[in-house]
Amino acid sequence: MVSDAVLAFTGVWVFWRYFQGLSWYNRLLWGFFLLTISVTALVGVLKFAGIEAVRPLHRSLEILAGTLGVVCVVVGVWGLVMRQKISRTGFMVTVALGLALFVILLNPRITAFDTVVSSLAMVVILLIAFLGVLRRDPRSSWIVFAVMILALATRLVKLENLPIHPIDFYHYTLSLSLLCFGKAAESVGQRA
Repeated sequence: MVSDAVLAFTGVWVFWRYFQGLSWYNRLLWGFFLLTISVTALVGVLKFAGIEAVRPLHRSLEILAGTLGVVCVVVGVWGLVMRQKISRTGFMVTVALGLALFVILLNPRITAFDTVVSSLAMVVILLIAFLGVLRRDPRSSWIVFAVMILALATRLVKLENLPIHPIDFYHYTLSLSLLCFGKAAESVGQRA
């Protein structure tokens, strides 16, 4: 329950602290990514507090963060690394694609693809970040760190011999990953 609260706070804090220097649509994309994670974590606090009625909502929010949030972060990373302002059309297409994936993955027979979407997004984000590394953009290193931490978190959560509960480990490492994404955007705000 504490790790959910830490994750919720971290997502909101990172958004307000690091992403204010971005253009409007870029900031909205990052906001969808960070705030869907934060809202999911807040509902997770209620779930772990024993309020059973929020279980279906929590699962739906997990899928929303894993679809809309993930699609938004891919495009957000593209805008950050390539130093592009996302247009209104680009924003609308991104959100529509994320919501379409969300609706598709709500189907219980297809939920196995939830992890495929996240894994594919991590690969795409790394490829975009490596383009930035080749261009000697220091922000890209923070993105690589963020994705490596996220990949570590999703892989190690399956181990049973962690010193803390696997879900707590996932939440704390996800918080660290969000902080790394924020550090990548920090230099944009300083340059603007």
